[in-house]
Amino acid sequence: MRGHYAQRLFQAPNSALFVAISAYSVPAIVCDAGTLSQIAIIQELGKLGVPVIALSNKSSAIGFTSRYARHKILAPMPSYDASYVDFLIASVPRGVVYYSNDANTEIIATHKNRLLREGFSLLVANREVLDRVVNKDRLFATGKECGIAVPRCSLVSLENLAHEAAAIGFPCIVKSTNLAGGIYEMVLEADAVHTVYGRMCKTVSATDLAHRAAQLMVQEWIPQEGVKLWNFNACVKGGEIISFAMGERIRSDLKPNGVLGSMLMYGLTAYNDNIIEANRRLLRHLRFDGFVETEWSQHTVKRDQLYLYDFNPRPSGNIRWTIKSGVPVVEDYYRLSLGLSATRHSPMREGVRYVKLVYRHNDPMSAWANPHLSLAGKTAILKEDLQTLFSAGNHAIDVFDSSDWRPTLAACHDLVTMLVRRRCDRVRSRVARATRAIRFGSRVTGSR
Repeated sequence: MRGHYAQRLFQAPNSALFVAISAYSVPAIVCDAGTLSQIAIIQELGKLGVPVIALSNKSSAIGFTSRYARHKILAPMPSYDASYVDFLIASVPRGVVYYSNDANTEIIATHKNRLLREGFSLLVANREVLDRVVNKDRLFATGKECGIAVPRCSLVSLENLAHEAAAIGFPCIVKSTNLAGGIYEMVLEADAVHTVYGRMCKTVSATDLAHRAAQLMVQEWIPQEGVKLWNFNACVKGGEIISFAMGERIRSDLKPNGVLGSMLMYGLTAYNDNIIEANRRLLRHLRFDGFVETEWSQHTVKRDQLYLYDFNPRPSGNIRWTIKSGVPVVEDYYRLSLGLSATRHSPMREGVRYVKLVYRHNDPMSAWANPHLSLAGKTAILKEDLQTLFSAGNHAIDVFDSSDWRPTLAACHDLVTMLVRRRCDRVRSRVARATRAIRFGSRVTGSR
C-alpha cells in the first residue's frame, strides 16, 4: 500500500527509482520505541540502512537510546489516543509506519486511508478484520469458520455469569476479551466465580487499561499437561503468508497461582506442518494484511488436537527471534508497504533459541520465583540462558544486539531499578506490619 512518498518515487525515472529504493531511503516511522518489538525493529531497519524515526510519549523509551534511531520525536499523547493520527500528520515526516500494540494498530487501521492520502506508507488489516481477531470471542468464532479448534467461551455479565460458567464447566477462566498479556483468572469451582469476576472487573477498569474498554468472558480451560505451546510470526499480504518463522515455547512466565502466563521466556524454532496449514486457512479467510503473531497449543501424542488461543495483529515482542532465524519480516513489511516485491530468502533456520534475559520480567527471574522448581532446576535454567547469551550471534536475546549496546544497558538499568524498588516496597511493607503489630500490642496492654 503505497503512500504519496512512494508514489513520487515510482513516477521517477527508472535509474532514480532504483537508487532511491535500493538504498532504502524512505524513512521508517516506528511507534512506541520503548517496547520490545519496536526496539528490535529499529535495530533491524538501521542495519538495512533505513533512516529510522523513533516515536514515543516517554522520553525514557529504550528505543531512543539506539544508535540506529536517527531522529527521536516525543509524542504528546499515547499511541492509542484518538488524536495520535493528527499528531503523525502534523509533526512526523512521511515514511513507512510500523505500528506497535493492539490499540495503536487499531488507531492506525481506522485511519489507514487518511494516512495513505497524507503520504504515509503502511500495510495493515482493515479495522473490521482487526475486530474479528483482537476480541477473543470473535476470534474463536472466526477460527470455527475455518475448521480450527478453539476453546469454548461466552461473554458474561453479573446477571448471566453463574449460568454461563456452569455451561462451560470447571475449571474455567474469567478472561478479558481484548487485553494482551494473558489477563485472566482461574475459577476452580462455582462458589468462586463471582469473587473472581469482581477482581477481574477491577483489573480491566484500572487506569492503564481502561482505554481498551474490555469486556469479560468465561472460557474453557485447556489442560496444560501433555501439550506443547507454539508461536507463529509472519508478514502477510492479501491473506497470503509472505515470510514466517515459528517455534515451540519451552518456557512461559508463571502467574502467582502457578498457572502459565502468555509471556514467552524461552523458545526454540521448529517447523510444524499442522500449524502452518492452520495459519494459511485462517489468514486467507480473513484476507489479512500486515504483521501477525498467532499462538497455539498441540497435544504431544494426539497431534491433530490443535487449539488456537491467541492472535496478535501486530509485531510480536519476540520478533527478534524471527529475525535471528533468518526470516526478514521487518524488511518484507517495509518493501510491501512501498509496493515492492518481498525479498528472496532462505527458509527459517531450525534450532534458533530465544531467551527473555534482560528486559523487565525475564526467564531467570521467572525460574527463581517458581516454587515448583528445585535449586538444581533453577540453576539449569540459568545455565541454559547464559549459554544462549554466549552464543548470541546465532540466537535471540530480548533487547541484545552486539552492534547496538545502549538499549541493552538501558534495559539493565531499568531492571536494576525495578528490583531495588521491589525490595524497598517489601521492606516498607514489613516495617508497616511490624508497626501495626506493636501498636496493637500496646493497645491490648493498655486496656488491661
